[in-house]
Amino acid sequence: MSAKYTKIIVEGVVQGVGFRPFVYHLAHKMGLKGWVKNVGGKVEILLNTDDCDSFISYLKLQAPIHSEIHKISIKKTISKKLYESFEILESKIETIGLESAIPRDIAICQECLDEIKNPKDRHYYYAFTTCTNCGPRYSIINSLPYDRDNTSMKPFQMCAKCQKEYDDPSNRRFHAQPNSCPECGIVLEFHMSSRRSFDNQALKDTIKAIKSGKIIAIKGIGGFALVCDGRNDKTILKLREKKDRPTKPFALMVKDIDMALKVAKLNPSEINTLNSNVAPIILGAKKSNQLHSKLIAPNLSTIGILLPYSGIHHLLLEKLDFPIVFTSANLSGEPIISSIAELKEKMSNIIDGVLDYNREIIHPIDDSVMQFVAGEIRIIRLGRGLAPLNVEFEEKLAPKTIIGMGAQQKITLTYSVGNKYMVFPYIGDLDNLGTIDRYEQMLDFFNKTYLKYPDVLISDLHKNYQSSIISAKKSIQYPCRNEKIQHHHAHFCAIFAESIKQDNTITAQTKALGIIWDGTGLGEDGKIWGGEFFVGNMQNISRVGHFKEFCLLGGENAIKNIYKIGYALALECGAKEFTKRYEIEFGSEAKILHQMFEKKINTFQTTSVGRLFDAVASLCGLLSKNSFEGEAGMLLESVFKNYSKKESYDFIITDGVIDFCPMILQIQEDVFNGERIKVARNFIYTLANIAFAFAKKYPELPVMFSGGVFQNKILCDDIRELFDLHKKKFYMHKLLPPNDMCISFGQAVYSQYNH
Repeated sequence: MSAKYTKIIVEGVVQGVGFRPFVYHLAHKMGLKGWVKNVGGKVEILLNTDDCDSFISYLKLQAPIHSEIHKISIKKTISKKLYESFEILESKIETIGLESAIPRDIAICQECLDEIKNPKDRHYYYAFTTCTNCGPRYSIINSLPYDRDNTSMKPFQMCAKCQKEYDDPSNRRFHAQPNSCPECGIVLEFHMSSRRSFDNQALKDTIKAIKSGKIIAIKGIGGFALVCDGRNDKTILKLREKKDRPTKPFALMVKDIDMALKVAKLNPSEINTLNSNVAPIILGAKKSNQLHSKLIAPNLSTIGILLPYSGIHHLLLEKLDFPIVFTSANLSGEPIISSIAELKEKMSNIIDGVLDYNREIIHPIDDSVMQFVAGEIRIIRLGRGLAPLNVEFEEKLAPKTIIGMGAQQKITLTYSVGNKYMVFPYIGDLDNLGTIDRYEQMLDFFNKTYLKYPDVLISDLHKNYQSSIISAKKSIQYPCRNEKIQHHHAHFCAIFAESIKQDNTITAQTKALGIIWDGTGLGEDGKIWGGEFFVGNMQNISRVGHFKEFCLLGGENAIKNIYKIGYALALECGAKEFTKRYEIEFGSEAKILHQMFEKKINTFQTTSVGRLFDAVASLCGLLSKNSFEGEAGMLLESVFKNYSKKESYDFIITDGVIDFCPMILQIQEDVFNGERIKVARNFIYTLANIAFAFAKKYPELPVMFSGGVFQNKILCDDIRELFDLHKKKFYMHKLLPPNDMCISFGQAVYSQYNH
């Protein structure tokens, strides 16, 4: 005997988020019979009904909070088996496509947190307590479908009590893959010198060590973090010296929102984001107080804060009445460390002790970083809780498999098939072997998970970027096409694609003005671009303007030694007082630099707005050398914290070229009148006015902003104010950071739309 059934296939983020238990309960509530199971990376449902409209409506409206339904397919079918109930079947392995999303890591939920703090609960003080609504996902997954055997939970066999929870439809741990408890689960281990302790004692020893001024490496969801007392100047200074991080700001982890509000001024959006299941680092306005050391974020007006997001963090912070420094355990530009062996190899001279556990991290991942910019929370670093990021467009494209390979700094990878994209998290900078290894591992994971090689690899125009070198090598190995796109064109395509998601009146054929400002990118003319204006769409991009070219004296060396850029601009613009000051300060070196400028020896020409920030910071006397990327911009943003006046300096636009020399001469006058704060404020406001002045040349076009310069909160706030005042439509990134983390996405988008 056979009966009519309906098969429903659900695609999206539907594994690792409690989707099957949700479907189970919904079917029982509606009196339906059949089954639900994971198939590859999708969820399949069989129902004993012809009419499933109500079921699908409830499915969409009541789906688990962490799920994302991208597509629902319905197929009428005949089943020879008559189902007497509704059940969850074993997963089925099959070829997986990009419609099969990889679940993201989720901060611990309040219910699990209540249990680990309840002495009467069997999960009391068990740091790895999770359920279907929270816990690690991406960081522990080996392959899809998302089942325990395909994760690093495989070695931990559930005890009878955990198995009962797992099998109980009324329990929130029903089919929770990482489910475990103190009897059958993960073991915490603390070691410092010859001392070793486990579980609860390990937590107590870690707390004692932090209170006594020690630097401890703590293994979190995505890797190790270095922590110490956020008030202890001596310990923080030691951490800075050992990590070779003289001024780059550290983040602080605080126990709760009350403490966060003592450290930073936070608006409701920032508070909600801190409390969200992403639990990112939020860059907020720093408050002056004695709650933390001044060495946390020296000379800056902002501070990075985050709340505990794992059981380990909560159990530690509840016993500490002060914030702790919380910084990734890695060397500058390298990926976060996730194994005890690598930690001992690279951090033994920095750390005093380690809090480790015996579950493997498959995919190391950094914390996400976000900031309230131009009226919205925006992403600075794409990490835990946000990635892998899935983006899908309505427009159907040929199902080519394309990988965007990224640039050199702030590397990410984007996998795409037709109109579907998956952006993997930030890895690091491809200047070291560790990041290169992690980058290639991520490529291999894609091929293993989706069981196919790409049709196209697309990388940056710069042939010496490691991403370009690896792309060329892999395209022969696979084999597949190896394509190139100019760096700032990729930025333009990234923000263009995001604009389509933000506004349904924009299509791939819409003409737009792209304003792309960053630190560096090889231009089509072989020079270093970074202050660009484009007009075009996904398929045709024309450079219609740029900042006036200026010299990087000594080439790339000037990016760190920014006094060389300041001196070059003084010479370029005829700013005699500045020139004289540099020549007095740098003596014989200034003479050599002057000759290099005159004869164009060992110099690069650039249009970079990022380098313009460096130059102005040097001209103001704020900084001679960058100790970390973006330091000049952050200092300029910070020095006028309480300065409310603003007016634009002069500039000239001729045939699309921005001449900033009138501004430099006015800056010279203000600096020598002792008005450095005024300079910092007006320089940033001038850049906003340049953007608006250029936009007025194209009154009919929407304006799209991308590039690392647009991480500057004050600049973006000024742009929003000007553009809103004049009712000019503009778009900034919401899904991705404006920096080079969006490059791989822009590359993949461009390639898809040009096949």
